[in-house]
Amino acid sequence: MAELNGHVLKTVRKSGLDYFHITESDQHGDSFGARFSNAIQSVFEKGYEQVICVGNDTPQLTTLHIFTAVDSLATGHAVNGPSIDGGYYLMGIHAHEFDAGSFESLPWQTENLATAYRELQEDIGIISDNLEPLMDLDSASDLYQFVKGKDSRKCLINIIKHIFDENSQVYATQSDRIYQIVFSSPLNKGSPTALAA
Repeated sequence: MAELNGHVLKTVRKSGLDYFHITESDQHGDSFGARFSNAIQSVFEKGYEQVICVGNDTPQLTTLHIFTAVDSLATGHAVNGPSIDGGYYLMGIHAHEFDAGSFESLPWQTENLATAYRELQEDIGIISDNLEPLMDLDSASDLYQFVKGKDSRKCLINIIKHIFDENSQVYATQSDRIYQIVFSSPLNKGSPTALAA
């Protein structure tokens, strides 16, 4: 999944915002929720007032999504980028609204995450904006579904270009050819990236 992770990191870098790539070796905690919550808390402890978290498995993520999240945070709102499978590809959070314990106890890595997080935000009075839903790639079946989609061709070409950019400085893109990309399982559940806005 290094190629997809690299694509997301390249998108984050293009935003020009401060960012922290918190890898699994940098994380601590006994569950995904604990590790994610601790990673966000560590960025807030550096003095940032807002954090935008993005996953490493959303090929359609663009800098426009990131800048839209920055704009939402600037208005005082939180921001959610829902995944089609019921999770999130992006979360924008203010430090004064972040409760590590409540965040950690959410049903992470399930289709119920988006519903539970929206309910938590409503319960504590957080106003949130929503970005367009995007597909994340958690499995081989997600990849096949994505490839069938209308936006997949451009995203796949960008990922392929990134692979060539990383391995050599010469590449060619031919849009009339079919590209086959083979990923090893599991595709997802890597480290999120935290952007400090």
